[in-house]
Amino acid sequence: MQPEIEKILGTLELLTQPSLCFDLPGHEDGGNFVPFAWDVSEWGKFNIRNLCLSNGWLKITDVDATFKEWQYLEYIKHFPDFNLSLEQQNFRENSIKKLFQFLENNLEYLESFILDYHSDRTYTKFPGFIIGRTKSGDWIGIAQTVYKETKIPENMISRSPQISINSENLEENTLNLIVKIQEIISELGTIHLSGDLGGGYLYTYEHKFVFTTAKTKELVFEKIIQASEILEVNQFYNFYPNANYLQDWYRDNNYQELSQRYDTINRFFRHTFEETFMYRFSFWTQEYIYVLGKTPGKNLVGLYLDSEFIYNP
Repeated sequence: MQPEIEKILGTLELLTQPSLCFDLPGHEDGGNFVPFAWDVSEWGKFNIRNLCLSNGWLKITDVDATFKEWQYLEYIKHFPDFNLSLEQQNFRENSIKKLFQFLENNLEYLESFILDYHSDRTYTKFPGFIIGRTKSGDWIGIAQTVYKETKIPENMISRSPQISINSENLEENTLNLIVKIQEIISELGTIHLSGDLGGGYLYTYEHKFVFTTAKTKELVFEKIIQASEILEVNQFYNFYPNANYLQDWYRDNNYQELSQRYDTINRFFRHTFEETFMYRFSFWTQEYIYVLGKTPGKNLVGLYLDSEFIYNP
């Protein structure tokens, strides 16, 4: 491990001991932030695709199987308030078939993948993603939006709005394809679902198809996961900007000690890094959060949280 990583990790080890708890709403088992480092000499360039690979989440799947899964609405049929008529289901099946045929005829390369996260409480399999390369070398990604249970208040993690990367200098051929893809996706519209997941756990979920474009495979991978709402990328500002929030949450004397510990970590991030970013992956109940800054050697170092929402009627 490189010396610059060891130095920062050593400080974070001290700051996170004893366990640095971080209790997201509804995560009854709690979670703890732990030090994390991405060593470019070992893992290569940091990007979302490489991070998913290193976690064992990224699984390549069959393109035909993914389109059939989309056609038969396998993901949203798990929701208790799913109530599309047979006519509506047939319309969507035909529209998705039209989308598939269009992509097959106009893209040189198609690939499907899923993000297979690790949880003992898997409620449903997440839908697959499709990415493809145009004849002019640009990339297009298509996916469905997914449901996530956990909402993180600004009073827990203060952060910027989502950071999105604009697609620049796309070729004319790609722009023409986008028009047709947008037309088909617009036909599908948005399915609004809301109700009770059981035991009084109310939910609201808007399901729709989304697409993104990029100049590289790695970038379209990141952008389509963001568009699906699994991934959130923000500039990180600080933990617990309002100490009163901690006091209301814990309602005992422990909040003062915890507030001081997070204040120290906030100062450390500001002193050590020019910018710090939050990468949040939400898999229904499971939350994986990275708060990372970049070193002069292009390594990333910071904190990592693995936490799970618990349904407990």
